Amino acid sequence: MKKVSSILLMAILTLSGSIYSQTNQKNMTNREVVEKFLNGFNETEKIHESLALLAEDYHFKNPMVELKSKVEFIALAQEIGKVLTGVEVLHIAETNDWVAAMYIFKSSISGVESNVATEWFRLEDGIIQESHLIYDASEWRKIYASMEK
Repeated sequence: MKKVSSILLMAILTLSGSIYSQTNQKNMTNREVVEKFLNGFNETEKIHESLALLAEDYHFKNPMVELKSKVEFIALAQEIGKVLTGVEVLHIAETNDWVAAMYIFKSSISGVESNVATEWFRLEDGIIQESHLIYDASEWRKIYASMEK
C-alpha cells in the first residue's frame, strides 16, 4: 500500500508541475515566450524548457534547412549545441501572433564566432508554431562543405 501511495503522490506532483508550467506559460506574453525560448540556449540545463515551448508540428526554416517537426528541430539543436556558445538578444518586437527578434548567436567555430540574425516567430496560445531564421549563411556553407570532404 505504501508503494501505491508513493506512486500516486509522484503522479500528482508531476501532473501539478505540468499544469503549473502550462498555466505559467499562458500568463506570458508572446514576447516573453520567445525571450525564454532564446535564452534557454544560453544555459544547457534550461534548454528543455525552451524546447517545451515548441508545437509538436513546429515548422522551422533558415537559409540552409527547413524542418517540419519539433523532433527534427531537437535533432538539429543537439548538433548546433555542440558549437553554439550563446545567444545575445538585441531587440524584440511583438505584433499580435508574431514576434520578431534580432540577436547575435555565437559559436566556437573560427570564422563564424559572431553572427547577427533575425528570427520571426508565430505563436498560438503561448506555443511557438513556426519560425523563420534569417542570417548570412555564406560562411556557414563553406564550413559545412569543408566538413563533408
